[in-house]
Amino acid sequence: MEAQQTLSQRIAEFTLSLQLANVPEEVLEYGKLLLTDTFGVAMSCQNMVHAAAVKSAVKAMGSAPQATLWGTDEKASLPDAALYNAALIHGADYDDTHVAGIVHPSAAVVSTAVTVGEYAHSTGEEVLAAIIAGWEIITRLGIAAKGRFHDRGFHGTGVVASYAAACVAAKLMGDSETVLANALGICGSQAAGLQEFLQDGTWTKKIHPGWGAHSALYALAMARAGFTGPAQVFEGKFGMWMTHCGGTDGLEEAFSDLGQVWHTKEITVKLYPVCHMTHSFIDCMRALMDENGFTAKDIASAECRIESRCYPIVCTPREVKTRPETDYVMRFSLPYVVAMAAAKGRVSPGEIDLRYAEDPEVQDLMDRIACVEDDTKRNPGYFPGYLTVTLKDGTTLVKDQRWEMGTEQNPLNIQAVRRKFMDNLSGLYSDRQIQTLLEQVEQLRMHPNVEGLIAALHR
Repeated sequence: MEAQQTLSQRIAEFTLSLQLANVPEEVLEYGKLLLTDTFGVAMSCQNMVHAAAVKSAVKAMGSAPQATLWGTDEKASLPDAALYNAALIHGADYDDTHVAGIVHPSAAVVSTAVTVGEYAHSTGEEVLAAIIAGWEIITRLGIAAKGRFHDRGFHGTGVVASYAAACVAAKLMGDSETVLANALGICGSQAAGLQEFLQDGTWTKKIHPGWGAHSALYALAMARAGFTGPAQVFEGKFGMWMTHCGGTDGLEEAFSDLGQVWHTKEITVKLYPVCHMTHSFIDCMRALMDENGFTAKDIASAECRIESRCYPIVCTPREVKTRPETDYVMRFSLPYVVAMAAAKGRVSPGEIDLRYAEDPEVQDLMDRIACVEDDTKRNPGYFPGYLTVTLKDGTTLVKDQRWEMGTEQNPLNIQAVRRKFMDNLSGLYSDRQIQTLLEQVEQLRMHPNVEGLIAALHR
């Protein structure tokens, strides 16, 4: 009797056989939108302190100059370059999200594809095919977890990034299904991503996708040299799902239609540089203010009702969330982002600033914003918002947004994505440079290599 394929083997077979001719055109077109957003977000972070720290560490390693550190003319080894480039994409928590899977797909996938594509002299079409494969794998792994990584204190992207990155790199480097399957097995012992950063706002989340890419490239190198990894790294007795999720339910369902249904189109672009779990609450506050004409000074109190899975991530510890001391606490504080939506009418990168968190009026407003666990407000697979605002004149206003921006029920404004790209890069690049980068991204499939794209990232 022929042995049943393991999930690793199925993933390897799909990844290495995928051709763009088999991908629906609407998926490819949506992919251009995601890539535009990804590079705009990445290059907006190049002057951030965390990026300088990662670059300093990478350069101190003295690794072989194999691939470009984006935005510079400096090079590092493949793993080190992928780590740095992914840290740019994810550094401001402004990169795309697959909400149902609670993962950030592009940070690990796109950084690995372009970094390895440069080294391997891959064509634009080959790089795009690898990206599509990576997006499909990482979203399905997230969906299969059903939120259980986060329930146990793991950052889901940190856990699954290495698997997706291994698929991307193996496709571009011409590895066999056996090598990739072994690399996936090895990745299982390197997948990581603790969420302790939520307690104090430190920076570890910024490197989770990049560390996954870094680990994946080492896993592939070892697998090529004959090192073996567990065949059932996902579904086995001590595999990822049993140890991290308590059961293998969800795996078969998530991968049953691989290559037939495309989850790439479900990946949503963030219009606010904060945790996606808070976005609908920002929308609710802005909508109530637009509809009723009140200001932050008119608010007596506000109440955010949020499901219990999200509550500890963006609401606790309350004393930390209402007195944020780092940019990451601000990005993961429901009271802070709702207060900024009320006080400033927007939540853009400019509002992620400690001078606002230290403002007595903003602090007073945060103190009047209650966060309540309420699973009756859940909408499985989405990040809804339920906001009640009580004004000083006694008026009570309620807004219930069931679907975050970017879903089929609440469609993304394409012009808003283009504005986000322009806003992210203005002040860093000239208008001509921004247009050149946009053209390089949108025409990636047509290019003989990624050299032009990488050159366009350099100021």
